[in-house]
Amino acid sequence: MLTNTSSREFALKISGITKTPFAILGPDGSILARSKNFRYGSDIINIKNSKKAIPLALEGEKVGYLYLDTFPHIIAEEKDVLKSMLELLMHQHTVLENVTTEDRKINKFIYDLLHQEGYDENQAMAEGHVYGFDLKESRSVLIVDLSGDIKKTLYSESLSCNEKDSFWARVKRSLAFSASSFYTRNKNNIVAYIGGSRFVIIKDLGREEDLKENFRHILQTLNSFQFLLKSEFRSEVTIGVGKYYPGIKGLKDSFEESLVAMNFGEQVWGKDKVYSFDSFGVVAPLINSGKGLDFPKNIFENFSSDELKKTLSIFFDNDMSLTRTAKELKIHRNTLVYRLDKIAESLKLDPRVFDDAVQIRLSMLFGEIIR
Repeated sequence: MLTNTSSREFALKISGITKTPFAILGPDGSILARSKNFRYGSDIINIKNSKKAIPLALEGEKVGYLYLDTFPHIIAEEKDVLKSMLELLMHQHTVLENVTTEDRKINKFIYDLLHQEGYDENQAMAEGHVYGFDLKESRSVLIVDLSGDIKKTLYSESLSCNEKDSFWARVKRSLAFSASSFYTRNKNNIVAYIGGSRFVIIKDLGREEDLKENFRHILQTLNSFQFLLKSEFRSEVTIGVGKYYPGIKGLKDSFEESLVAMNFGEQVWGKDKVYSFDSFGVVAPLINSGKGLDFPKNIFENFSSDELKKTLSIFFDNDMSLTRTAKELKIHRNTLVYRLDKIAESLKLDPRVFDDAVQIRLSMLFGEIIR
């Protein structure tokens, strides 16, 4: 069915290939859209027996007309091409509408499931079955935040709703394909767009007895998966991942963990990295609860060397690069390694190991021990 909105989109594309004044009409001859050079005295055209009105069909049903306001020989030259292009555009639009309508329903369902308090578990289970989701399974939630041109497009105010829907639907399908092709053992994933530049992958972890091993495998390979997504979308990709839990409440808990991991990780380390809630170790509960201001002194109570504090701070400021840190401190690389060994011995955490470095860095931020 032709609408004013879709007809205006079609007219804009047709205008790029013809200079002939034209209008797109409904079945009754009403003008739905027109080219800039089309002039007519009313909003409805008498199409009965008109040779200027070319019927338009969708799935064998007449849905309107293309009206070419020009000479008969020009109409004869252009009508077949313009009619074919319009009908192709209508078909693509209809297919897209059907896809994105279903996608929008799934997105809303998942968004509400992850954000709303007091969601009826039985209702959610039943609604999930409608979409083919078994929500009783223990799953891990991954949040994928995309940057670059993809983010610009998703936030663009110049695109129509249909164009934006088409775009995020394509990104969502690409994410789903990448997840199932990379993690080939368990492909029953749920992918949804949750707004802005963020998507969620609710990861299938297989059988109950394999959950621990499969989740461990995901944590070990997430950096490779992130690299795949960066190549696919040609943009920075930040991923947050929560642990796995059963049922509806488990999904919400995993989502909250992945959200906390991503948001806090971005603040401390920046975008374009993978942040697992488990990476924050003993600091994780403190981040999640907003408590634990006494925590840093447990790590740093025997750490009083100003020289080592400065070394640690500059090491983190230089993204854990030994070369750049040694250069800024104006010391030999071996001297820096010796200092880092002393720090690791004192803190029982090695700042050169990512998971340990996260805990140290967060502790520094909480306690503000480096000034």
